[in-house]
Amino acid sequence: MIDAVQSAAGGMAAAQARFTEAAVQVARMRAGPSGTGQPTGPSPGTDLPTAARIELSQAAQEIAASRADFAANAAVARAADDTTRRLLDVRA
Repeated sequence: MIDAVQSAAGGMAAAQARFTEAAVQVARMRAGPSGTGQPTGPSPGTDLPTAARIELSQAAQEIAASRADFAANAAVARAADDTTRRLLDVRA
């Protein structure tokens, strides 16, 4: 059971790192390619250029996927903990 918890903890750490990286990408979107805060070539109806909107979509997908991965790994950790607890109760 300890292996399952360790694996889940590693998965949660990896998901958290991916979430953080995607969030940093979103935070940097407003800086534009030159870092001046002035994006070049905005598309009609938005202040972000087309390339930035595509990057934003990819970052949003990565955020959603990393949240789901974290939740799945947390469920594995809870299940392993519950199984260990039941095993100890049987032996007691």
